[in-house]
Amino acid sequence: MFYRRLLSAFVLIGVALGLIGLDLWMPIRGQAGVWLIPLYYFFTLATSWEASQLLARNWPISSGQLLVHCVLACTVCLFPLWYSLALSVPYPTDCPVGRPGWVLLGLFAGVGSGGVQALVHLARVRTEETKSDLERTSLAWFLSSFVLVYVVGCMSIWWLVRMTGDSVQGMLNLIAMLAITKFADTGAYFAGKAFGRRKLVPSISPGKTVEGLIGGLLMSVAIAYLFLRWIVPSLGGQPGTYIWGPALVGCLLTMVGLVGDLLESMVKRTVGVKDSGGLLPGLGGVWDVTDSLLPTAIIGYLGVIAKLT
Repeated sequence: MFYRRLLSAFVLIGVALGLIGLDLWMPIRGQAGVWLIPLYYFFTLATSWEASQLLARNWPISSGQLLVHCVLACTVCLFPLWYSLALSVPYPTDCPVGRPGWVLLGLFAGVGSGGVQALVHLARVRTEETKSDLERTSLAWFLSSFVLVYVVGCMSIWWLVRMTGDSVQGMLNLIAMLAITKFADTGAYFAGKAFGRRKLVPSISPGKTVEGLIGGLLMSVAIAYLFLRWIVPSLGGQPGTYIWGPALVGCLLTMVGLVGDLLESMVKRTVGVKDSGGLLPGLGGVWDVTDSLLPTAIIGYLGVIAKLT
């Protein structure tokens, strides 16, 4: 199991680093972010698929239909990138919609297309079956919409982090935020193994401890200062305005990442499974990798635009 986990992690990190390098040094048509499109679609769609598959064990939700709406939402969210690729010019900074606006429009398109599909389905239902079918269809649309907004929205915010500032600064910010979040998970795991005594939320995740959380906080703050005050400036990036910024960002990423982890654990425990999927041997499913990264996207983006990083 350990070697399979190591191999999966090695392959995943290797592919990600390869695409990151291409995006920095060989941009397609001079546009930043293009090489990261495969990662964006893979992690977004695979996480959405796994989340919907878990929910489908207990509730009426169609993973296939959700995936179609997620593809639509993702494509609309990336409109500024398609615009730049098609015209070979940067997306205009004075556009009233802006990149965050296109993320909102993408989510609206995904949720709206699901709603239209639900209404078309109900229009074909016989009158005597309307009530029960209405309940099932409404619940399916609500659950699908939640998954779409949570997964597509958060993954698209990571894309906003990549596109904030110049190409180098945006990429360094993205790598730093992701690294801080994942090192916090690692610190929490090893601290919990070594010193864990008091259970944090035993009803949801019996393995998590208060000592592990403290270890994660300490690790995240250390990694935040390492990346944001040494590695990023040494690679040509600009450090944040406030000396206490990395500490605040590290603590917030740890706490919010824990919420994302626990939300996934809650769903898995409800439906009675250990892993969200089997796409990544040894690591479990893709949602097992992205669980803490989804909600921390908001913290990462706010930290970047507030110049805390």
